[in-house]
Amino acid sequence: MKASYLLTLAPCAVAAVKHYASAQSPLGNTKSCLWRPPPPLGLACGVDEVDLSLPQKSQATEDETSSSKSRNNNRTVEPTKSIWEGPVDCLSSYCIFFNSGFANGRGIVAITTTANVDKLKSIDVAITSSHDTTVTGDAYTVSEVAGKGLGMIASTPLRRGDTIMQKTPALLVHRGFLESIPPSQAQRNLLDAAAELIPSPLKEGFFDQMAHMGGQVHKIVDIMGTNSFQMDLGGQDGHHYGNYPEVSRYNHDCRPNVVFYIDKETLMHTTTVVRQVKPGEELTISYLDPLKPRAHRRHRAHLAWGFGCACPQCSLPDKEADKSDERLEEIARIEAQLADIYDKKVNVKMLKRLAALYEEERLEAKVANGYTMIALNANMLGQEKMAKEYAARAREAVLLEHGPADTGGDAAAMADLARDPKGHFTWRARINTR
Repeated sequence: MKASYLLTLAPCAVAAVKHYASAQSPLGNTKSCLWRPPPPLGLACGVDEVDLSLPQKSQATEDETSSSKSRNNNRTVEPTKSIWEGPVDCLSSYCIFFNSGFANGRGIVAITTTANVDKLKSIDVAITSSHDTTVTGDAYTVSEVAGKGLGMIASTPLRRGDTIMQKTPALLVHRGFLESIPPSQAQRNLLDAAAELIPSPLKEGFFDQMAHMGGQVHKIVDIMGTNSFQMDLGGQDGHHYGNYPEVSRYNHDCRPNVVFYIDKETLMHTTTVVRQVKPGEELTISYLDPLKPRAHRRHRAHLAWGFGCACPQCSLPDKEADKSDERLEEIARIEAQLADIYDKKVNVKMLKRLAALYEEERLEAKVANGYTMIALNANMLGQEKMAKEYAARAREAVLLEHGPADTGGDAAAMADLARDPKGHFTWRARINTR
């Protein structure tokens, strides 16, 4: 191969590998936070004050509440039309806006800026019923779990790729409102007023959520701090915390059997099974980065929830936990080597070792990046069969972890690689640079 072609190929390959090496969830499952929430909020990954009192419900609001109840008692009633109302009350530049017809009558309330409401208005609210569903009517039950309170229990066999639920947020709160404005009675009043505007029965589900501080500071702040997810509506001022009452029933596990993503286009929170689940098994998601060592995860949990993580993985005997941490360190070390196209020690054995480590650590919910790295490097080593296999696996994992929108385009890139390894620009790139 001509040297001039190598000079063109190498930078492309380096950029591709580095991109995939640093790829993270675009909406951060707190696996990769969009921002680090400051204390004392403890929000998981994720002014001029005005004397506010709880707003009196207008006749229109009462009519909407009545309509919401009617929808719940009689499924044949047409959903409330999607109409944004507000601002109801404001504090600084943050105001309450609500839409009882959002997502086919599910409803939503937001404490945000006028500019962000315009973004919300642009979201397609004509969400079909298939976007708010479960695998089957009896896929899970919400039951008491020893030492955890309520939890999600599988009531039917589930397999990788099964969707459990898809929900839009009940309450959306701008990051700046919680983090930049000093805590005050005015701030708490606005949060209370917003929560009261959530349509029933969604409102009941919102207030039933666990609050790790027991509501000692303020119930709504506590609920948001315990159960919210970071999301970005786009632009320079789009960071928000979103609360999904039904999703809060998932308990945390550092080795979960369910993964989630939030679709930026619809705000839809989707949870999907990542490994076989038997009836009676608890369904869990991870609010922490499972690739971090145990001490880090426990510390992060303590900051967010006030106590360290006590999931089965974090509760392993010290000797087993140390071995797990060693495997995680090896994963990081191998992936760092794979990200360097000029590392001459990269070989097929190393790729197989990385795949085995992910399997041994039960990282089914965080495997997209690893499989992508394996696929790319297999192709760079001229291993066509292996490249195709792991490109297909990577594509499937990307869709589960990041969703069809896949803002990074990784799913499409892996589909291209799986379709024609030899025609891909990374073909034999490591061999040709040695």
